[in-house]
Amino acid sequence: MTKAERLQFYSTFTPNTDPGAYGYLFQELPQNLPELCRLIKCQLIHPAMIKKGRHLLSDYTRNEDETFYKITDMLEALVERNADGLTYDRLPSERLLLSCRFHSLLLISMLRSQGIPVRSRVGFASYLSENGRKYIDHWICEVWEEAGKRWIRVDPDREIVDIQGDAFLMAGDAWLMARDNEINPQLFGVKKSWGMHYIRNNLCFDLNAVLGNELGYRDFPPLCQKAMDELDAEEWQLLDEIAIYLQDPDEHYAQLQALFSGHDFLQFKRIEQ
Repeated sequence: MTKAERLQFYSTFTPNTDPGAYGYLFQELPQNLPELCRLIKCQLIHPAMIKKGRHLLSDYTRNEDETFYKITDMLEALVERNADGLTYDRLPSERLLLSCRFHSLLLISMLRSQGIPVRSRVGFASYLSENGRKYIDHWICEVWEEAGKRWIRVDPDREIVDIQGDAFLMAGDAWLMARDNEINPQLFGVKKSWGMHYIRNNLCFDLNAVLGNELGYRDFPPLCQKAMDELDAEEWQLLDEIAIYLQDPDEHYAQLQALFSGHDFLQFKRIEQ
């Protein structure tokens, strides 16, 4: 796959990011990332913020991550709750209570409607922890900046454009650092779940995302359903390879696709409801 073909691939809707009949909602979108992120936050509320704003939420006061999956599901509900569509004037009670995966899906769908290459990435954000010393499970986007000929990291949930340094660690980086004993794997996770298994799971989620398959939080491939002490040497080596190739997924796209296609246990088969 040439560079031009890769960028075209990331400019094309995937099944989870295709707005379908709701594409009309994207006809008059802002043309810059800060405004797109602001518009997204007028549609979505992260479940972590529910307690703080519960008095404004009326009927919708619970995490809705399990209610939605694809962008069409989200857009349909947004229109049902406010027929004006993607409006800055949407009341908190009319927004969807969805976490970072869904924020990234919405930004991806918006940008691809404008022909801009973008992909979801899965990893860990230190800026989500109280003291910046832990790395919290997080999903963001990589957006192709044509002027600079580079990918920039964008967090639509926190409205951060061009994340710098190690404030966000890709799952592959976290895996390799933990494997080389450069960092304690127990610093990676969320809530009551921390450790190497969490890094492994996000590594597989990131692999799928780079290949155009944005999994749900509970879409664990068979390899991620095994305890870490049940992994054999070949599986550890395979995860190492994936992490290395994800350091530069554009350069190693073919290798990542080959590993994914050649191992069923890296793939999650979703059964449509």
